[in-house]
Amino acid sequence: MEKSMTIQEVARLAGVSVATVSRVLNGSPLVKDDTREKVMSVIRKFDYQPNLQGRALRRSETMKVLVLTPRIDWPFFADVVQGLEDRAKQDGYYVLVCPTSNHKNREEELFQMLQNKLADGVITFSSTLTEEKLSALGQKYSIVQCCEIKEASFTCAVSIDDEAAAYDAVRHFIEAGHRDIALIGGPSNINSTHLRLQGYRRALAQYDIPVRKEWIKLGDGRYDDGVALTNELLQLSESPSAIFCLNDSVAVGCVNAIKINGRTVPDEIAVIGFDNTREATMSLPALTTVHQPKYDLGYTAMNLLIHNMTSEDKNYERVTLPHRLVERESTSRG
Repeated sequence: MEKSMTIQEVARLAGVSVATVSRVLNGSPLVKDDTREKVMSVIRKFDYQPNLQGRALRRSETMKVLVLTPRIDWPFFADVVQGLEDRAKQDGYYVLVCPTSNHKNREEELFQMLQNKLADGVITFSSTLTEEKLSALGQKYSIVQCCEIKEASFTCAVSIDDEAAAYDAVRHFIEAGHRDIALIGGPSNINSTHLRLQGYRRALAQYDIPVRKEWIKLGDGRYDDGVALTNELLQLSESPSAIFCLNDSVAVGCVNAIKINGRTVPDEIAVIGFDNTREATMSLPALTTVHQPKYDLGYTAMNLLIHNMTSEDKNYERVTLPHRLVERESTSRG
């Protein structure tokens, strides 16, 4: 059997210390770029694989990270997980994706894995736990909230500014001449829904457009919901000329319902989605939508988690990543 290369041999071939090789492997910013490249050149040439099992034993680590999500059939989720995975691999961590179906008992069972030292940290999407419970857990364990954020102390968080993103989407409608603007989507029990609703209301208020309660319809946030809620809007005595959807799945359902009802998009009713998933480009017409930096959200969340799992100098950052509106055919009148 061929003998595996050791970290000492990598150091000798690169002409650096073992400590420097270790810093490169751990992504330390203290290493100069030219030194890092010398070390990485040796690692690539000889396909060096660090002894992660030995490292885990020395640090009493499991090298496993739990990712708690309400659902795994979420189109938005795949790119976020790719970002999580890519960052985790850099430090030898394994990512375990655990669906909770928004069941509090299931989420608490998974957090128990931290207490039983079966995992090193948690990244959570849309936690069912109270802010107080999350804060208490965050004092003992490394926890990062991603996308759906509660004001829980002792946890890190990364998201976009959902309120501002919704404001920008609705303002786009208004600047195109729309005043009859509806909002559909959900789920109604998550924070981002309420923030996006606030952005919708703020944009209307800024342009002195009254909010019509019958044009705000919240549901479970799935494709079928987009169809059903749009049908409800189109059965009203007055229907909107534009519909802001709180995710792309709902928006695709919305577009299809509009067409089934004999209307055209965007000439009669314009539509904007949210997330900029692959569904947005597959829709006919293609969706104007709010772009979330999905990969970067995942990568940043894992970066925050790894720092707090491996450093004595813990911090509890709140990172807000930029969004942008991607214009396509669902709002462009030809």
